[in-house]
Amino acid sequence: MKSRLSHGRRNTIKWQPPRVIEVREGSPCEGLVEVGDVLLEIDSRRPQDILDCLQASEPARISLRLKRNGREISSRVHKQSGEPLGLVFDEALFDGMQVCRNKCLFCFVDQMPPGLRPTLYIKDDDYRLSFYYGNFITMNNLSRKDLARIIQLRLAPLYVSLHSTNPDLRSRMMGGDASGGLTALKALLDEEIEVHLQVVSCPGINDGDELHRTLQDVLEYYATAASLAVVPVGITSRAANELVQPHDERSSLEVLETVEEYQQEALRRRGDRMFFASDEFYLNVGRDFADAEDYNGFPQIENGVGMARKFIDEAVEYLNQARPKEKKGRGIITGVAGEKVIRNALAGTSIEEIEIVTVANNLFGPSVTVTSLLSGRDVITALRDARAKSKELLIPETLMRDGRFLDDSTPQDVLRETGITLIPIEVNGAELLTALYDCERLN
Repeated sequence: MKSRLSHGRRNTIKWQPPRVIEVREGSPCEGLVEVGDVLLEIDSRRPQDILDCLQASEPARISLRLKRNGREISSRVHKQSGEPLGLVFDEALFDGMQVCRNKCLFCFVDQMPPGLRPTLYIKDDDYRLSFYYGNFITMNNLSRKDLARIIQLRLAPLYVSLHSTNPDLRSRMMGGDASGGLTALKALLDEEIEVHLQVVSCPGINDGDELHRTLQDVLEYYATAASLAVVPVGITSRAANELVQPHDERSSLEVLETVEEYQQEALRRRGDRMFFASDEFYLNVGRDFADAEDYNGFPQIENGVGMARKFIDEAVEYLNQARPKEKKGRGIITGVAGEKVIRNALAGTSIEEIEIVTVANNLFGPSVTVTSLLSGRDVITALRDARAKSKELLIPETLMRDGRFLDDSTPQDVLRETGITLIPIEVNGAELLTALYDCERLN
């Protein structure tokens, strides 16, 4: 199969100059730029994205052209070389997003029901969002110009969906020629750009012998990759492709055993484990999570890799330093998978006295068990069915964005329909304990 890079076409929206939403206190732009200003040019050049603004930290003097209250103004900024401008904008991209043109067999966006937050239906494959937010990209849509810019700016870390090192299989899974993504990945790794990989494991497609091949190829040909996580495919009740099925206990165990095998080989070759399995595989099998030191500093914790272990250890460490005394009368809302982790983390407390409301996912279906994908409507239904007694219930802050659930409902909607106040908290074992109990510090 011929390997080539894409032309990297972006969507066709018009360039939108960014609006300043914050000027950092003590920054070089304080007093020169105001909230609400629109940035038109930096040193007579129109910025295409946040990266151009970050680059502007290098010169000691730069000129800005702004629009304020309908009129254009110019400002000259004097600062230390390398000092950031201190400007926060309403968007990270000003010239349009690189949209995903893959047709992946397992695309989660294609499986989502209508009526959710509009942003959830956007498929991006933009390297800038990978750098800025940690989004996973396929690199199939990366142009030579994009590749050169990544290398020039030393953009790292980047997060790449690998899925398979077999070009034919990767192309079949992604619905088109995906070999160019492998070429681009190798080019970045050869330039020592930090890249973290993921394999979305689909039973009977890229697991088994194909997973062995992928992990072996990574050790041989992509050996400078920072990490690789194997995560289970997400299947909702609206999935249309019958070829893609969720993992069961047997297939989850096979994935864990394969990952552990290559962890040992990576330890021998490079001194770290490199390969990791998602927490869901451990939950599917009913096995204890790996020890914290086995996660190499948790490089893919936002991908659900090591999050459970970290949460449990935070709770255990806190309980070694403090003793829960009186309950605050609060309960907990969690998903099916999250309940197991919470009960493990709070095993050293009077957990049986804490009300735990476990919410089934009716929005996406029973095979989706992670807490962060629960809707506000499912929370309301679960509270009514459980006849929850607590007037305040703790929920992980990851359940909402800008104060809204996936289905655009709010905690105020929950309060109005159930009389229960939701309290978002950080996903942290110690934070959960302090929110549940008045605790006494131990000497």
